[in-house]
Amino acid sequence: MKEFETSLLREKFIIRDPKTSEQSDNKATIALSNRMVVVLMNDQGNVQEEFIVRAQNMHSCVRIASRIVQSFIQAGPLLNRNLPYDWENAWAVTANDYEQSYNPHRWLAIYADGKTIFKDGEFHPLLDLIERFNHEEKGNYERAIPLAEEVFKNTGKVVNIEYNGNVALTVKFSKEEARCGIILRGPDRTNTFNFNAFPKNKSSINFPQCLKTAAAFLEGMQLSFMAGMNSMKIQMGLIERGSPEEKQTRAARKRIAKLGGEIAGLENTHDVHYRPERPDFQKVIMEAEKLGAKVLTPAEDSDFIN
Repeated sequence: MKEFETSLLREKFIIRDPKTSEQSDNKATIALSNRMVVVLMNDQGNVQEEFIVRAQNMHSCVRIASRIVQSFIQAGPLLNRNLPYDWENAWAVTANDYEQSYNPHRWLAIYADGKTIFKDGEFHPLLDLIERFNHEEKGNYERAIPLAEEVFKNTGKVVNIEYNGNVALTVKFSKEEARCGIILRGPDRTNTFNFNAFPKNKSSINFPQCLKTAAAFLEGMQLSFMAGMNSMKIQMGLIERGSPEEKQTRAARKRIAKLGGEIAGLENTHDVHYRPERPDFQKVIMEAEKLGAKVLTPAEDSDFIN
């Protein structure tokens, strides 16, 4: 596999009843998803397989994509093997201790040729329709949405579907260089950074490892923001010490440390260059604490904080 290129989309489908005068999201059904197209090519540049990965969170989506790429590099196409690829195990091993304890709503769906080949967890069935029509229309997303509306109409329910999509990650890999661009949209600003990786010791780029590192940054930035906000809530008495939320915050900090180790692993095997700079999870935590101090209102009774 000489090259790999894709992007991660954060998607929001808003399903509205056109008869309802109130157009706020509170009156609509919302289907959220993260989506990544995984095109697998041989060394001659011919497409061998194509998968669509959808997941409840960004980092899980990217980690499953990395496992697909890794398996393809090691053993070729996944779908027609004598020993079928174990999708269930691939999904299970992406669940770290933190995910298992604090993310009961995680889900995954994998598609090939518009059909679901693996799914776990609960998500809106609209996503299955979108992938079916996207395949039939040869990747024309704009056409897939009105076709999905037509399906609803045929079942007696007229709806309007509004689509919002934002790029969260772009990757472009060759054997000589890996380029990743990460865009994180927060409540007060959007953070963008890039990293380029070059192989050491005349080896080639490790595509799966670069994808896993991108996933570590995505997860680490999200957890750092949450940990910082929760830390301020604890100080203000909005979260009690010893509560499930306080325990989750401590678990998040431990997870963040492990993610730092994953990122260091890439830096040990590749020459990695960041623009504008390598994200510092501890700095993100402190910035989130400062934001929390501005926007949060302390509890009236905070005697238990001491």
